[in-house]
Amino acid sequence: MALMIEGTDIRLRPWSERDFDVLQQMRNDIALQTQLLARARGSSASSVREWLQQRSASSTDIFLIVASTSTDEPLGFIQCRQMDIVSRNAEMGIGLIASAQGQGIGGHVLALLKDYVWSTWGMRKLWLKVSADNLAAIRCYEKAGFSECGRLRQHIFIDGRWQDVLLMEMFLAEPETP
Repeated sequence: MALMIEGTDIRLRPWSERDFDVLQQMRNDIALQTQLLARARGSSASSVREWLQQRSASSTDIFLIVASTSTDEPLGFIQCRQMDIVSRNAEMGIGLIASAQGQGIGGHVLALLKDYVWSTWGMRKLWLKVSADNLAAIRCYEKAGFSECGRLRQHIFIDGRWQDVLLMEMFLAEPETP
């Protein structure tokens, strides 16, 4: 049975062929790729398919489509990469299409993912990287419970300039005292 995480307005589910065009558009959206700390590379259909297959085949990654529960239309994706089952942490990332941004969807998605990785995988911490300029995403992450734990100064050269990258983390279980 395929993984399906249901919320009130949002569901997280595996990708399917019906999502392909939206995902390819996202991979070629220069503004979105800049927000995601990536470079739009002119992703061909074959390179997008390869990316999806890699994400889906990894035993240490979760890659799910963010979809509306009413229409099942794709609104983006969320992923946990390199889930470390010994240290019980994972790097997460989220990408939403422009029309789904700024509506609180990101917060709902993060809550669903947080509950799932805690209850199913026993993850105790999620962490992420975000451009220091991406104030809307930072606010969303802070509302969800993430806090800044580091800054990589002038870490990436993207969109014609050097950008700082913030590291943020969220404990799903109380951190142990040293």
